[in-house]
Amino acid sequence: MLKKIELIYSYIANNRIRLEQDVDQLQSNIRFRRVGITDCVELACAIQRLETFKEVSGHIVSLLGTKKAGE
Repeated sequence: MLKKIELIYSYIANNRIRLEQDVDQLQSNIRFRRVGITDCVELACAIQRLETFKEVSGHIVSLLGTKKAGE
């Protein structure tokens, strides 16, 4: 059982990092080039994906009864 929980924490940590990197890249794109509506929509969607993932992973960690990855 412990191994499965560790896999869940790894999944949460890795995906959170990936989603944060997506947001960082899109923010960087906006800083260094002409901004269009598509850029803004892509950034808004990436931020929403990250926030939703953080909320859901927080619920998962709570259900597991521990605090670790994805806090």
